[in-house]
Amino acid sequence: MDIQTFYQTYLSENELVRASLFNSGNFATNDALIKYKVDELESQSALHEMFEHLSMAEAKLLRRLSTETAFDNVHRVSYLPGKYPTLIDYQYILEDNGTEGVIHAEVVNVLNSALQETGIFPYTPMSIPDSETIGPQDVSRLDKIYNGPIYWLYNNLTFKDLRNVMSKLNIKSIGQYKDDYLNEVIAHLTAPEYLPVVLNHLDEVAYAQIRDNIKKDYSVYENHPRWQTALETGLLVKVHQDYLVMHRDVLRALKKVDFSKIGKEVQAETPENYNAYHITCTINGCEEIFRTIAIPTRLNFLELEIIICEAFGWNNIGSGQFITDKNLIAYDEAGAHKNALMTDVYLINEYIQYLYDSEDDYVVDIILDTVTNITKPIPEVVSYGGAVPIENIGGVTKLIETLNILEDKNHPDYVNVYAHARRKNYRERYPVSAVNKKLARLFNRGNPII
Repeated sequence: MDIQTFYQTYLSENELVRASLFNSGNFATNDALIKYKVDELESQSALHEMFEHLSMAEAKLLRRLSTETAFDNVHRVSYLPGKYPTLIDYQYILEDNGTEGVIHAEVVNVLNSALQETGIFPYTPMSIPDSETIGPQDVSRLDKIYNGPIYWLYNNLTFKDLRNVMSKLNIKSIGQYKDDYLNEVIAHLTAPEYLPVVLNHLDEVAYAQIRDNIKKDYSVYENHPRWQTALETGLLVKVHQDYLVMHRDVLRALKKVDFSKIGKEVQAETPENYNAYHITCTINGCEEIFRTIAIPTRLNFLELEIIICEAFGWNNIGSGQFITDKNLIAYDEAGAHKNALMTDVYLINEYIQYLYDSEDDYVVDIILDTVTNITKPIPEVVSYGGAVPIENIGGVTKLIETLNILEDKNHPDYVNVYAHARRKNYRERYPVSAVNKKLARLFNRGNPII
């Protein structure tokens, strides 16, 4: 069906009245309106005028339809004047059968191309598939993302993500669609007068690092648990499993913030003013499983191993190994024992991994997030993500496959997989209170564990 036939088929007398009122003209016949609409699609000035009224919901609809095949060149969509007002007012979406609307494929393609040329649509995708590896030499690929249209970057967030951001920042929306939430979040995150509210949610180390990165015009961050709050408040957006970005408009707004008036300063990291570390332990290859733990200073490596294993719910404690920069930390017969080697100098100066001794070859990445103070020298899990990594399940790949099945009770293998997991150390919910109580019992003695 060509566009002429489309309009002849679906135009009604009501559309003639609507067109006459909306365009301050007088369309006496369908043919007159059809000619006007066809000419309008060829006029860049007319299209740009229409784009000033186009909602992002309508722009997203056009983008989606441009990727779909239309039956007989006609796309069928919901006829929603509240959601697609401009496309309906301009007679691009026509009513058919009450609640259903129709739009011609040529209209979709023309509008989609024009939107891309104006920069309303990004020229490149605003995220990169996790299956693609991005090394340090490839980070420049992210430039077009954080410099692209801000709306489409934040469209990476789900409706639930946006709702959580708004709840955390106490933002109210009078709308009900995702686009309403997007517009509210973006408006607040690009307002210098509001950004101190956002920054005050960050811990001291994250706050200080973001403040310094703003001065250096940094927009790219490695995906690490320390940036969880920055993600939850919308300061950063995940665009790849390994990378987060700060949009140029947010960065530009942050440059206008007077940080001296926020009153959030980081104490110098000297042994005199702290007695604990916050470390984040993450399962290598399954980064959604992590534990952030407050640990006292002056722990030995055996104590650190006990803390890690208890935090992850593992039973085989004592035979694992620690490495730094691919070199084994010596504590065998030729070197020191685990309970005689202190962790402090390594945590502060080195990148450490713990190799858990099991059939799964789990590797735990250990990152020092911050130094802090605690009232008692007792380790404590302060935040966490992901399930208990099941022991002897077959490695990280098998763990991810198993956890995906356990999340879907309708999966055909759910019953058998659940029964198998329960015979091991699987827990449906991470027992953080029980873990911390056990850590308190183990370490509430004042002496190193030997």
